[in-house]
Amino acid sequence: MKLQNKTRIQFNANPDLQLKFRIRRKLHTAGYAALSAIRIEVHHREVFLEGTVTSYFMKQMAQELIMTVDEVKKAHNFLTVDTSGQQPEVKLNLDHGRPE
Repeated sequence: MKLQNKTRIQFNANPDLQLKFRIRRKLHTAGYAALSAIRIEVHHREVFLEGTVTSYFMKQMAQELIMTVDEVKKAHNFLTVDTSGQQPEVKLNLDHGRPE
């Protein structure tokens, strides 16, 4: 839609989609690369996690993180653990601006 020669941004008011984006951001900012690759589906505030992680720690971490989001009613954790070719869960340093 054009308004005075400016394109108007359409925001998605779907609460499940908004919740999915908040959960995605929460998993990404946790600092573990493995959590960023998880597939997330949200239906009526119930969250479904799918994908493969390298440890039971990562599986539990994902579930614990999403349960800290207020709007989440229930979590269904269908993550599978594949320890073959396992690499240690290295937490990424997301604070690039501060010297150590």
